[in-house]
Formats: sequence, structure tokens, C-alpha cells
Amino acid sequence: MWILLVIFLFFISIYLSIKLRFKNYKINIKELLAGDKSGLFLSLATKIGVGSVIGTLSSIIIGGFSSVIWMIIFSLLSTSLIYSESKLGNIYKQTINNKNIGGPYFIIRNGLNNKYLSIISVIIILVLYSYLFQMIQINTISNILKNTLNLNNLCIILIIFCIISIIIRCDINTISKYINKIVPFKCILFIIICLFGIVSHFDELLFQTKILINNLLTFKSIFSGLVIGIKRSIFMNEILIGTTSISSGSDSSSVEVSTKYQIIGVYFISIVITLLITCLVLIYSYSHSLVSDYNLLIIKIFSYTNNKSGIYLITIILILFAFTTLLSGYYILESHINYLIYKKSIKNIIKISFLIILTLSSIIDSSFLWKYTDIFIFIMIIINSYSIIKLLKDVLK
Repeated sequence: MWILLVIFLFFISIYLSIKLRFKNYKINIKELLAGDKSGLFLSLATKIGVGSVIGTLSSIIIGGFSSVIWMIIFSLLSTSLIYSESKLGNIYKQTINNKNIGGPYFIIRNGLNNKYLSIISVIIILVLYSYLFQMIQINTISNILKNTLNLNNLCIILIIFCIISIIIRCDINTISKYINKIVPFKCILFIIICLFGIVSHFDELLFQTKILINNLLTFKSIFSGLVIGIKRSIFMNEILIGTTSISSGSDSSSVEVSTKYQIIGVYFISIVITLLITCLVLIYSYSHSLVSDYNLLIIKIFSYTNNKSGIYLITIILILFAFTTLLSGYYILESHINYLIYKKSIKNIIKISFLIILTLSSIIDSSFLWKYTDIFIFIMIIINSYSIIKLLKDVLK
């Protein structure tokens, strides 16, 4: 089924780019600098998590380095889908207590006038992103903390419980302020650390790149990473999952500026982060073999490229990645329950469930989490594809 979906997304991306007259590739820097960047930072918070690093790494191991090429190619193609989803999110957003809110629920309810499908979509996106995605983040970061700091399960559970307890006591405005401050900081820090490792081992990178180019030109290499790379791109950029329209609908910028912010987010994630991680993997593979344990491998890579301090630096970065994603997960949950639910008692039950479920996710089997995440992502892509096709008129205005 995923292969059919990948083919569908590939061709609809090209079709939309043509219909948009490639507007999705045009960026006006001056216009963007003057806009409200809260939507951009929320988008980066939702998309840049532990999975951005581990996901790129796993794609290389499973699909080879050719998967990176397909990730970048499809990410660029899929900006037409990001543009479409973002524009609809901005068009059909609502304003509550001077705070904007958008997403699949509002697109389907107000754009398609479909009450039942809108309810289904909001339940799925909240379960998918606010719970399953965050559980995977916490599960992964817990394993990394065990490897780097030798913390036991009880200690990790207590730390996570305290952090989430603090988060659920914050209101939407406070969470938004945290996201706006931490996201640019973590992105800059990540780039600096990666560049240091690359510059320090540039000769090894150059040697490995020459070998890589020769290997990539084979028929087997080109097609081995196609499905892996495109599927990874869908996960990394959260294409048609719903977070793009939610992020776009959260800011006060014009429709065009808001959509371009979402596209910039795709460029940063799929090109900057992907290429930096790929370079570090190439450097490490010069004198080491790649192990299948992704959590352990990322520690080994940064330890090699940044010396002993690399272990602690990557741990700090991944914690920041997980933290901002956790903030965005709760932001999405809180903003939607404030709009949809009137009873305080039900809101409190949802908050407590968020606290308990995410705290316990550190000891849950990750394969269980990925199984249901995969299913919900597939469903949301179908729902949001349907919305874009039905509302194509609004997208092309």
C-alpha cells in the first residue's frame, strides 16, 4: 500500500507544481523577514525532532546513501503539497481569544462542510501527533540517555514526569514563547556542531565522497533507496499529516508569507539537516563500520567527529529537539481541546492522560509505537489528499 501511496504523492506533487506555475519554489526574503515567524517556528518544532537525525541515519543504513538523494528530490517536489496544505490551513483558520488556530479539522469542517470527517481527522491528528509521535520521541531519547549517562528506567521516568508536569501547566501563549526562543537556538547549535565535525575531518569526507559518487551511479544503488528515501521524506516533512496546516494557521502573516514559511522549513529539514548528517556518517564510515543500533550509532558518530565532548553535545541537542517537539505536541493538543471541549473536567482528564501515557512511553516497545504511527499517518495522508483535491480551487487562487 505504501508503494502505491508513494507513487500517488510523487505524481500529484508534480501536477500541483505545474498548476501552481511553480509558485511553491519562489521565495521573497524581504517579505518573509517582516512576517510573523511563530508559524515557522511551530512548524520547525513539529518537524525537527529526534527522528530528523535518527531517521536520516536509519535511511542510510537500510536504503544506502542513494536514499538521501531521493529524500531531497522528493522533498523539493513535495513543496507543492506543503504549499497547498499550508494555504488551506491559513484560509480556513479561526481566531479564538486573539489566538489563531487552524488544521485539518477546520479545513474539512469549513471548507468541505463535512462534520463527521472533520471529527475523525481531529481525533486522528491528536492521537497521532500529540501522543504517538511524542511517545516515539521520549522512547528514543530515553534509550540515548541510558547509553550516554547510564540512567536507569526509574530515573528517566521521574525526569520525564517532572518535565511534562511543568508543560501541561503552561498556557498556549507561554508554550508559543518557549518554542519561538528555543527552536532557532537549537537549529543554530546543531549546525555549528555538525560543521565543526565536518571541517575537522574534511580530508576523510573528501575521500569517502569520491567513493560514494562511483557507487551511486549503479542501477542497483539508485533504485535501492527510492522507496526508503521517499517514505523517509514523508515522515521528516510530515507531508499531508496535518501539522503543516496547523502551523500555518497559527500565525498572523498573510497567506502567501505563511505558506512560504512552511516551505522554508522543508528546505531546512530535508537539505540542511539531511546533508549535515550524511557528511558525518561518511566521515565515520571512513574507519568504522555502521552498526544497526541507531541510538548507539549516532552517539559513536558525534563522539568520533567532535571528540569526547561530542557525546554530551549530541545528547543536549537531541534533548532540545525532543523538548521542542514535545512542546509543539502539547500546543496542538491544548489549542484543539480549548476550542472543541467546553467541560473543564474533560480537559483535565486529557491533560492527565497526556502526562501518564507519555511518561510511561519511555519503557514501551518502540515497534508497537511505530506500527500504529504508520497506520495513522497513512490515513491522515488520504484524508488531507482528499481535502486538497476537493478544494483545489482555493489553493490555486
